[in-house]
Amino acid sequence: MSSNSTAREERSPHDETPASKRRRIAFSCLDCRRRKLKCDRIYPSCTRCQKGGHPQNCTYDTEAVDTLNQSSGTRSARDLSSSGGLPRAVPRLPSVARSFAGDDGDEIIPTRRPGDATAGLYAQDERIRQLENRIIGLERIINGNGRVHWPRSTRSPELTQAGLNPSLDPREAVDKESMIFRGKGFKTQFYGASYHMSYLSHLPELRMVMKDMIVHHPALARVQMELNNAKTKGAGQEDTIPLHDQGLASLFPHRKITDQLVQIYIDNFETTCRVLHLPSFWDEYAKFWSAPREARPAFVALLLLIIATTNCIREKGPTMFRGDSSVERETAIMWIRNCDAWLRSQSQKHTTLIIFQLHCLSFMAKQMNSVKRKRIWTSAGILTRQAMSAGLHRDAHIVNLRHGAPSFKRVSVFEQEMRRRIWTTISELELQADLDRGMPSMTRDLVEDCGPPHNIDDDEMDPSSEQLPNPRPSSHFTRSSYQNLSRSSWSLRIEVTSLINGPNSQMPYEDVLLYDKKIMQCLDEIPHWNGHESLVSRILLQIQLQQLLLFLHKPYARDEPWGSRYDYSAIVHLRSAMTIIDLHDQLLSTGNSFLCLFRNDSLSAALSICYNVSISNPKPERGLPSRSSIVQLSGDPLQYLERALAMLEDKIMCLGVGLQEYYCVCAIIGLLKSRISRDQSRNEEERSADKVTRMIQRVLATQDNYSAAATLASLPNMAIMAPNGLPNGNGIPQAMPNSQIVPHHQAMPPSQPISIENPGLLEDFGQDLEGLDLTNITGWDLEAFWNF
Repeated sequence: MSSNSTAREERSPHDETPASKRRRIAFSCLDCRRRKLKCDRIYPSCTRCQKGGHPQNCTYDTEAVDTLNQSSGTRSARDLSSSGGLPRAVPRLPSVARSFAGDDGDEIIPTRRPGDATAGLYAQDERIRQLENRIIGLERIINGNGRVHWPRSTRSPELTQAGLNPSLDPREAVDKESMIFRGKGFKTQFYGASYHMSYLSHLPELRMVMKDMIVHHPALARVQMELNNAKTKGAGQEDTIPLHDQGLASLFPHRKITDQLVQIYIDNFETTCRVLHLPSFWDEYAKFWSAPREARPAFVALLLLIIATTNCIREKGPTMFRGDSSVERETAIMWIRNCDAWLRSQSQKHTTLIIFQLHCLSFMAKQMNSVKRKRIWTSAGILTRQAMSAGLHRDAHIVNLRHGAPSFKRVSVFEQEMRRRIWTTISELELQADLDRGMPSMTRDLVEDCGPPHNIDDDEMDPSSEQLPNPRPSSHFTRSSYQNLSRSSWSLRIEVTSLINGPNSQMPYEDVLLYDKKIMQCLDEIPHWNGHESLVSRILLQIQLQQLLLFLHKPYARDEPWGSRYDYSAIVHLRSAMTIIDLHDQLLSTGNSFLCLFRNDSLSAALSICYNVSISNPKPERGLPSRSSIVQLSGDPLQYLERALAMLEDKIMCLGVGLQEYYCVCAIIGLLKSRISRDQSRNEEERSADKVTRMIQRVLATQDNYSAAATLASLPNMAIMAPNGLPNGNGIPQAMPNSQIVPHHQAMPPSQPISIENPGLLEDFGQDLEGLDLTNITGWDLEAFWNF
């Protein structure tokens, strides 16, 4: 019988009277008893707990302490604890935890009297213990020693405190949780901790600045209303062409433009989100231009989605806008709608590789053009379930073993590799959608054995291959290197994402340090490839890991009451945000805006910098040091914010969308500059409002009247539409009189004067902020607007 077991009853076969044995007193600490290790019984913290990095968790059985004190002629443990003589004790654990830790007695929480002579010694002892703990923790990080295991059901400190302390306001505890949960009835919306706009719940000063920019600057409100009035939906915007096969082929632009858009897609997406087998694609692409009418309809839809994905980032002249959307984006949306309509009309009985390619390309085209941003997460879930229902997450060789004859394979080697590529692409898109929405991943507990894509070039395999070549080493770059390396950190990233966005987003700090170490190891393992073609893959591998560091350290980057213990989190959190901006800027310096449009990292990094800098002020009332030195050592935050603002400006000039994000970053810059010079706060606010006003004026100055006829007429492969808008019997639209064609870039007429009856200012701000009521321009009711 172990020394920490409870008293048991033993019954002999001939005696009905139970015989109880006396429980021996356990003098070892609870942690050593739980781990079944020898304890040297040094009080108040044994040597093992000190070397393990958690001396504050070293606790002894109260009965053992009382026995030792009584034998030495001192006061009891309870008397000493009440006067501050005993520095450590813990509350009584629940029954299950008590049996796990070997706890049998009642523990007490020590209290000390303010006027007691031992109070100062107790405070000094606690301070020394904290410093020792920090040193041991740093040694553990450097040496990679063991970790403290915490149960996954551990609640966050705020919720635990609210549950144990009835006097604590539950709303205060909920407000500390990083989430957005708003609405009424069943019309509610939820965004988790990793959603970038969740920072606003911790930045009341930024929210106030954004309010003041609207209230105190009528010019900003005026141009925003003009832009809102310009968002008139064209008559043909929701229309689609007939769904026959020739209809999609008639939408293509000139071959020179198509070649340029396809090459941009190959250089960017086919090094990160693998969907195509390039040799097979190029063969069919050449056949398409030689005989467009004989091309497969599915390939025509595939090609149309490819150019829709990159239509906004090709080299072109001055950007024209329709409302707050660029002409290139509107054209891409028209292509996406028609391809989706064609895809929905196809039978589901004959699913081939190209069907999954079409689903992936449709999702990526919508994300690239910011189409239905609120539905991205649900669309990613549907796409993932489609792949799971086809078994893409499982090893397809199982089908051959169970059902295939030795001389015939139901799933070829080529198809197995393409299945791995498609599954990796879909799961990566789903994981990124989880982070953008602030949700745990749906594939966390999924059993998948398909394996990562092989690090091989496309020309090393074809549909007739009987076996794949040996994979190249990770130091050799291929178009599949990103997926191969990204899969090595997949389990870590999906676990951290689920923990960050779980119900208890603030995990124990020991776990934060452990995951931080693993992520840093993954960053160190990224090869340094040479060549321009590997730049996008290398940058994306770093961004997706830096993004995890950002949200992993976010809860502990705040200034906590117990001092500078979490300065490491503040440093990592700030530097991760700055590194993300550096990586995007590195790619933008080459003229490539692919990642800037495909992801929303610039706004998230800007909010992270504001979040970190806002808590860098000293707190003398708490006796805490200032974290301003951390900001100074990391770099000038305003410089990084200006670069993030430039990225958002490029996004607006490509897509048109993003004015709300631009408005937010301008407010951040104004807030931080006003902190530097308090007397210039009003001037900085005015400068920020002027930046947003000028940006909106740029969009308004290049408005283009929407005309479905003009759009279709500008396509070289599209015959001019007939007056009734219907094609002829061959599927080719008939001619329309030239008098009915509106010039493609006709200047927009002067805007109408502002009317009080026209609400809608700041429509859908960052998918979070609802429209404002302009019925009283001097006294808006903004509470509902900012109530998260």
